[in-house]
Amino acid sequence: MGGRRVNNKLLLCLIISLLLLMIVIPIVIINLSNYFASPSIEIEVYDNVTDEILFLDLEEYLKGVVAAEMPAVFEFEALKAQAVAARTYALRNLEQGQPLTTDSTIDQAWTSKAELLDRWGGLNYLFYWPRISAAVEETAGIIIKYQDELINAVYHSTSGDYTAAAVEVWGNDLPYLRSVASIYEKDSPYYQDQEIFSVREFNHKLGISSNLLQEIKILNRSLSDRVLKVRVGNHLFSGREFRQKLGIRSTNFLIKTNEEEVKIITSGYGHGVGMSQYGANGMAGDGYNYQEILKHYYPETELSYY
Repeated sequence: MGGRRVNNKLLLCLIISLLLLMIVIPIVIINLSNYFASPSIEIEVYDNVTDEILFLDLEEYLKGVVAAEMPAVFEFEALKAQAVAARTYALRNLEQGQPLTTDSTIDQAWTSKAELLDRWGGLNYLFYWPRISAAVEETAGIIIKYQDELINAVYHSTSGDYTAAAVEVWGNDLPYLRSVASIYEKDSPYYQDQEIFSVREFNHKLGISSNLLQEIKILNRSLSDRVLKVRVGNHLFSGREFRQKLGIRSTNFLIKTNEEEVKIITSGYGHGVGMSQYGANGMAGDGYNYQEILKHYYPETELSYY
């Protein structure tokens, strides 16, 4: 009988000890992770839809950016690369005194959880949001630097075989924003597209008064095959201006004409500088990690912590 009581006491002590460990260990782990984690940064973001200022934690803000900027079904390493690029882009803007906004025409896109739930639906949200959150959390605090300074971590949807150098598009020559091969672009739905304009519509969009089809000639291209100058009759346009006026997807284009219409065939989507999102997804699918993806699209850079 006495031995049985001792065994019961030992069993009770063991159970109590296990329960205490189950409570204490998670608390210790959480405290240690908080200790070593990057410090929280509160930021202000102007919501151009609601016309209000949002006060958000940087890392939580980035989850809304990644969800808005990249398809949630993309490879996990591509999502992580997007998170690091987005973090670097935001912090550089803040460093230079540029306020953050949700207006995707001048800044990174951002979407709230409520909007994502409505867009994705309940079941997809339960799958997508944890992936987005994990991509941001697993890269928390990581940024991209060139010569110890935050880079301008621009990105775009699809490059069309080669990314563009910054000097081709904006005139500033940056070593980490030069043209690089992007071999996975053919998997993108934006790899090739075409727009057809009537002669009248084409001239109207370009601000040319004549309704007659005028001679169109591409004068020169960049090393990444993007149009730098195009002449329409007596009018000269930069490739960027031509793209903006016509609303086509890229400055990498071909032009075909007849007496009734103008057909423009584009390759890629976006300005083409920096990281190609579909290219990053292709690299991730082929086994590259996010560090290798970022190193490819932003050459001569290093990863660091803020």
